[in-house]
Amino acid sequence: MPSTLKGEHEASRRMKTELLIQMDGLAHSKELVFVLTATNLPWELDQAMLRRLEKRILVGLPCPKARRAMLAALLADRMAAPASLDAFADGMEGYSGSDLTLVAKEAAMRPLRRLMDMLEGKEGDQTGAAVIGAVEEADLRAAVAAVKPTAQQYKCEYDRFTQQRASHLSCF
Repeated sequence: MPSTLKGEHEASRRMKTELLIQMDGLAHSKELVFVLTATNLPWELDQAMLRRLEKRILVGLPCPKARRAMLAALLADRMAAPASLDAFADGMEGYSGSDLTLVAKEAAMRPLRRLMDMLEGKEGDQTGAAVIGAVEEADLRAAVAAVKPTAQQYKCEYDRFTQQRASHLSCF
């Protein structure tokens, strides 16, 4: 039976117990079953669950090429001119995919904020059509400055988990 964490809710404990029972049942089945799980905090997994996961794969943070591709996909059709995302991607070491999504959302909001400021400044004069502009390089620079990488705060825990579980761990 999994250990009960301090403050753990009874329903959570029951759900974990049932999941472990079902996973044990899979081991005795003649069917071929592939179980894929994911977590951002593997060191918080219950020991009983870790024993049942035969292969563990650590997917690291995106490399500059992957960061550039992610930014390009997230900002597709929103950039004013095809900005060189290479410089941004190179300078975003330590950003996770989630962090990159937040950067893109922040950058995409800046033209809307400019439009809102413009409309609020016009008072009652609404003769021109209001159009949201495209994302400019300055918007992306400001977004990168506003959104800090979050994955770095767990680097020590990832390294410790990797050392402790190295026999079962593959890295990408």
